[in-house]
Amino acid sequence: MLRVLGSPTKLCDGLGRRDFLRIGSLGAAGLALPDLLSQQSRAGEQQGSFGKARRCLLIFLTGGPPQVDLWDMKPSAPAEIRGELKPIATNVPGIQISELMPNLAKVADKFCILRSLTHHDTVHTSAGYTLLTGFDHLQSNAKTATDIKPRPEDHPHLGSLLSLARPSASGTPVFVSLPEVIKDAAVNEFPGQGGGFLGRGFDPLRIETAQDKKSFRLPDIVLPPDMTPSRLAERRLLQTAFNRGLGIADGRAASADLDANYVRALDLLHSPGVQKAFDLAAEPAAILASYGKHLFGQGCLLGRRLLEAGVSLVTVYWHYEGPDDSPVWDTHENNFPHLRNRLVPPADAAIAAVLRDLSDRGLLGETLVVVLGEFGRSPKVNGKGGRDHWPHAQSILLAGAGIQGGSVFGSTDPEGGYPATCPVTPRDLAATFLHLLGVPADLTIRDRSGRPYRACEGTPVSKLIS
Repeated sequence: MLRVLGSPTKLCDGLGRRDFLRIGSLGAAGLALPDLLSQQSRAGEQQGSFGKARRCLLIFLTGGPPQVDLWDMKPSAPAEIRGELKPIATNVPGIQISELMPNLAKVADKFCILRSLTHHDTVHTSAGYTLLTGFDHLQSNAKTATDIKPRPEDHPHLGSLLSLARPSASGTPVFVSLPEVIKDAAVNEFPGQGGGFLGRGFDPLRIETAQDKKSFRLPDIVLPPDMTPSRLAERRLLQTAFNRGLGIADGRAASADLDANYVRALDLLHSPGVQKAFDLAAEPAAILASYGKHLFGQGCLLGRRLLEAGVSLVTVYWHYEGPDDSPVWDTHENNFPHLRNRLVPPADAAIAAVLRDLSDRGLLGETLVVVLGEFGRSPKVNGKGGRDHWPHAQSILLAGAGIQGGSVFGSTDPEGGYPATCPVTPRDLAATFLHLLGVPADLTIRDRSGRPYRACEGTPVSKLIS
């Protein structure tokens, strides 16, 4: 894993001076890239929308936001279902969302609410894996939730698949994630955040926060004294040729993972646009204010700037921040105070800002924006004023790149507990995303031992794609 660390500064062309990323000694073995066996899209895919998304912003609300309190409100349901919050009108007649989202209500014409996403996994880590990869997590050896951890045989994150199918020609990183590696209760890492069986060469470039947990930091890349960027590139080419000549293809995972860090270091060295993206202070004051000072808002702004700099897919995770009874969107207790005071206001401001920003810049038509979590929450409020895990019905937000704005897709029963129309599974949702990003769902990929896998087992949801 390459970890981007440093302190927030106004950047200029070239390397900075204070922070650092150390590149160790070069390994002897290079990474054998999987071969791509199939480049044909499935029969029936809409060719007009295939590959329409040149870039993607994936916003993951870690913990699972409550659909009944945000996107799929049930004002006619009993009090223990509808809760304390009331719906408000949006700028699209007939579409209502939570009173806590006035900013998003003003840009509802730019997004689609999918209200019928459904699966059966109630565990944060494995459900998160399912939403990030489109595959169910194999839990056969897991006795408890803490036994579910990343494994070498995990399926790759959608961004890792994009890195494989659409590698960068410019050296700009394809796949970036921020602001942290998400973990259940800050302990148990979610699987599905990286390259999985493709190897760590397909992990995202990870951008982490400054020590104050309020901003991001980009380092210098400090090479050994005798190692210039051009020499590092030459060594990389020499390694590749050496490995091919000896037929080294398997059994070198550790060296391959180490070598992947050098490749990513080269990406940064040759991508001044990515470095400049970190200068958030270059934004007009009004734009900065619209995203908010919360770390999530700053992450969405950085995500937009990275996409503009040429990154293909940015994942912004909601970070672990406490308090203990609801450190993320996992509101088992005190659901309504947490939504009102801590969770929804920064999410409402930042998501609305990025949608408006992308639209104003003429980028939304070619940018897929996805807002989701690992599952929804129970329709009935529990005895502690919270809502529990509920994967059976989940609402998510979609926008841009072939998604019809100002629309609602699917519906749930009167309590918001189960799909009533147009159920969508995570695998079909993943296939839809890959389709829009120009990656055929039937693409065959291989792990580092040569075993073939299908990129996705789902089918694009044609009715979602305009």
